[in-house]
This record gives sequence, structure tokens and C-alpha cells, in this order.
Amino acid sequence: MPTPSPTRVRSVIAVAIGGTLAALVTIFALAPAQWADDGVRRISDGHVRLAETAGTIWNGSGTLVFASGQSDREAGASLPEPLSWRLDPLALLFGTMELTLHHPSALSGPWHVSAYLNGRLHLGAVALRLPAAMLAGLGAPWNTVRPGGIISLRTDGIELAHNQCSGSVTAEWEDASSALTPVAPIGHYLLQTSGHYPGMEVRLQTVAGPLELEGSGTIGAGGHLQFEGIARAQATADPATKTQLTGLISLLGRRDGDAAILRVGS
Repeated sequence: MPTPSPTRVRSVIAVAIGGTLAALVTIFALAPAQWADDGVRRISDGHVRLAETAGTIWNGSGTLVFASGQSDREAGASLPEPLSWRLDPLALLFGTMELTLHHPSALSGPWHVSAYLNGRLHLGAVALRLPAAMLAGLGAPWNTVRPGGIISLRTDGIELAHNQCSGSVTAEWEDASSALTPVAPIGHYLLQTSGHYPGMEVRLQTVAGPLELEGSGTIGAGGHLQFEGIARAQATADPATKTQLTGLISLLGRRDGDAAILRVGS
């Protein structure tokens, strides 16, 4: 049997390598959107999922679901319209991940997220609006409180690098309600962060409503939150409303007269 010539061997090797590279390129080009769901589940410890995914990991869509993370079979709570995304493959060649997210009702516009090889992560400016009822999908204590109303988040941009964070977030809970009281709405609340992490300051205040929630705290290293505040019926609320708020106030913290002390951390 004749021995293949060196030229023939090199040709076979080149074809094999070329075929392998072509197969790999095809696999990554057609990588299913399901891969995005797998990544989101791992990062969120199962609390956020992407259901009914379509397209590819580079250009796809899926239904955003909040879940307790205890079982893959639980229904959770989902947004009515799909979330879509685009991941720029060319940016990856330069060591950057450029992700753009779109949602017709939850996002005010395209949300740009950039991740770099040095570990820096930049979250672009965004305004996010979600039905508060979605939080019930996260399990306890939200499935007991069963909140209603609209929760909105706003930021001009957040920078994360080397266990540090800069940028501020403003969260609002409008037309707030709970299944634990017939009073609706119970109020309109504002939560704001300021400063740099670790040591970022958090402040909670009541904009309006019969249930007053006030407090402040800090987010320390490792994401450890220390917060102390108070929950009580507004002094101007009528007696019947104060009575109907008693059960909810009692569940929010340790009772102190007609109020409850809100405390997280030690």
C-alpha cells in the first residue's frame, strides 16, 4: 500500500481543521436562545428565567419570569410581552460583550449593557416599569404580601468593577396595595441609593398614602444590608383605615405601640 505524500497529508489535515472550524462557527452562529435562559438562571440562582425562548443567543427573545428558584416546574410570574435581546458577536472579538435589551412596556427604550475582560461591567441609563404583582412569583414573603401597583426603577448608569459600584438607583412603588389589607392604595413610596458601594446609602420615604414607611441604611461589603425604619398609619388617617392597616403593620416588623420597627441586618 503506497504511503501518502506529505502534500496529501497536509491537505487532509487542512480540510479536517477547516471543517472543524466551520462546524464550530455554525454551532455558535446558530446557538439557541435557550442558552440565554440557562445563563440567566445560573446568575439569578433560579429566581429569573426566560420562558418560550426563540431565535439565537445572539438575537433572540423570551418571556421574563420571576420564580422562587425552588423548582423548574413552578409557574412563577411573567410579563405579558417577550423581552428581546441582541448580543454583538463582533465586539466579542475585541474582548467586550455588548448586549442590548428591548421590551415594549417594561423598558422605556433600549437598555445597553457592556462587560469587559478586566471585570468591569457598565449598565446603561434605563427606566424600568414592572407590575408589583410579579414579585409574588419570587416566593416568600412576596407571595404572602401579594403586592399590587407599579414598581419603577430609574438610573443614569451604573459602573461595577473590582467589588465596587458607583451610580444611583431610584425605585418607586406607585398605587401600592397588599392582599393583607383592604386599604387600597396604601401609599406611594420612594427608595433611593446614593454614594459608592461598599457603603452605599439607602433611603426609604413615603410620598403619599395612609401607610407611612420611612427608613435609611447602608449596603456594605458582600451586599450586606443594614436598614432601620418605621411603619405606621399616617396621623391624618381616619380611625377605620388605621384599624384596617393594623394587621399589615404587625407583619412588617416588631411592634412598638401603634407602629412597627423595620430592621434588616444587625
